[in-house]
Amino acid sequence: MKFYFNKRVLIGFTITMLVLLVLGVYSYMSTQRLMDSASLESHATRVVNTAERVVKAMIDMETGQRGYILTGNEDFLEPYYDASANIGHYLDTLDSLTDKHSAQQPKIDSLRVMVDYQNHWIQNVVALRKTGFAEAQAMVATGQGKRNTDAIRKAIKNIQDTEMQLFRSRSTITDSSVQQFQYSFVGLAGVMMIIVAYLFYTINVTLGARNNAERELVTSLKNTRDLYDHAPIGYHSLDANGIFVEMNQTELNWLGYSREEVIGKIGFRDLLNDQGVKVFKEAFPEFMKTGFVSDLEFELIRKDGSVLPVILNSTAIRAEDGTYIKSRSTVTDNTDRKKSQDRILDLNRELEGFTYSVSHDLRAPLRSIIGYATILKEEYYDKMDDEARRVTEVIIRNTVRMGQLIDDLLDFSRLGRKQVSITPINMREVVESIVREQTEEIKDRKLAVKILDLEPAKGDLAMIRQVWINLISNALKYSSKKDVSEIEIGSYRKDGKKIYYITDNGAGFDMKYADKLFGVFQRLHKMNEFEGTGVGLALVKTIVKRHGGEVWAESKIDEGAKFYFSL
Repeated sequence: MKFYFNKRVLIGFTITMLVLLVLGVYSYMSTQRLMDSASLESHATRVVNTAERVVKAMIDMETGQRGYILTGNEDFLEPYYDASANIGHYLDTLDSLTDKHSAQQPKIDSLRVMVDYQNHWIQNVVALRKTGFAEAQAMVATGQGKRNTDAIRKAIKNIQDTEMQLFRSRSTITDSSVQQFQYSFVGLAGVMMIIVAYLFYTINVTLGARNNAERELVTSLKNTRDLYDHAPIGYHSLDANGIFVEMNQTELNWLGYSREEVIGKIGFRDLLNDQGVKVFKEAFPEFMKTGFVSDLEFELIRKDGSVLPVILNSTAIRAEDGTYIKSRSTVTDNTDRKKSQDRILDLNRELEGFTYSVSHDLRAPLRSIIGYATILKEEYYDKMDDEARRVTEVIIRNTVRMGQLIDDLLDFSRLGRKQVSITPINMREVVESIVREQTEEIKDRKLAVKILDLEPAKGDLAMIRQVWINLISNALKYSSKKDVSEIEIGSYRKDGKKIYYITDNGAGFDMKYADKLFGVFQRLHKMNEFEGTGVGLALVKTIVKRHGGEVWAESKIDEGAKFYFSL
């Protein structure tokens, strides 16, 4: 290895290292003295501050007592109770801080006795005030409380003065030692300049290694670029105007463009159909604010005019001040999934036709059964014995229930395929109209329905109305055995979400079965207790999920239930 300095430079470097060592030892010793002095000062400050907290606690106790004596309102005792609960902790802290100082310990012990005596005196005053104002006033008028407080303040002042005297007597730092400490750092700075010269030599030595590292880095960058360009998914980046600033070769191949035709010349929206442009105009500004977007589906138009279905995920790259720089986006070929979705839609349409056909075929015999059973009841009821009448009623009741079950299943089947139409919804108007409709049919019951503030929402009006119909009818149904059905409906905000709720004072349910509550055909009560098909809450869950929300419930048996949903 070739050296770029002579013998005298090497000797000078050795001397510099020795000087640096001496300065380092001296700086360490000076720093240690500074730290010791700072520790003493910190300890003294903690003792003084803790003593001040004792004073403040005593003032709070007196303030609470005084307010209570004057007004008789126990709310004024809150400062007293808080201070009484904390003052012991402050005294313990003071005791632990001064446990090594024999001069302070007797004073702390005496202070503790005075505080306990004052606390006991205040308790007596408060107890007298609970029986009458005059007795408490007379006790305060003796001036004993003020004398106690004055004595405590004097004792604390004595403790603080003693602590500061101890600090001044033990502090080892002097003006001369500070000046020496400053000189040591000036010397250290001079030595550091010499070290810079040494670093120059080190840089000279390492230049060869750096050149090797740069060559390895170039190779690594080529490999990384190759991985980026030929990954099995598409990558691209958009600037703040939605123009492509980067795109990997995989996505370029999918679209049929060259890099020169795309980068800096066309934007993402230029590759979209009308529906895609509409989605992009809504999503891109929001993306620049939030910094991410997930699983957006687009149909990209290739250079030859054909369509490429894709799924887009993206995160934003920002400057230190939060300014949007560009996107980091992945594009996945969605052709196979799109074909599968189209096939599922075809199958769903076939299933819907089959469902309607089966429904029609089932309804016909059901109508016959209920028709003949009704004829039996109307024409031959008097000629039947009790068992025949019971059986006839069972046939009619179960046939009606089966018809309702078929209707509910059809509604549940349609819901999964229905397109969600987003419009503004006045929740209060919707709820009030449903409550009017449902309570009109049960005028013989005692009802107490309270509708609080309801946040407006956006969603499918018909679907959201069905949610409220099911929840309100359930609340009315399960509270029907109470003398008065008490129902409350309202909303609130939490973590940026609108949350709606409905409570009742009905039968409630066991929370260990809550996971079954929103399943199809899941019932937590017997049919002879409350009628129903077990589909209503499943419809609620499906509608709320389709609006990107959640639904849950809280309850206790025979103490009512509270249902929530968010949008």
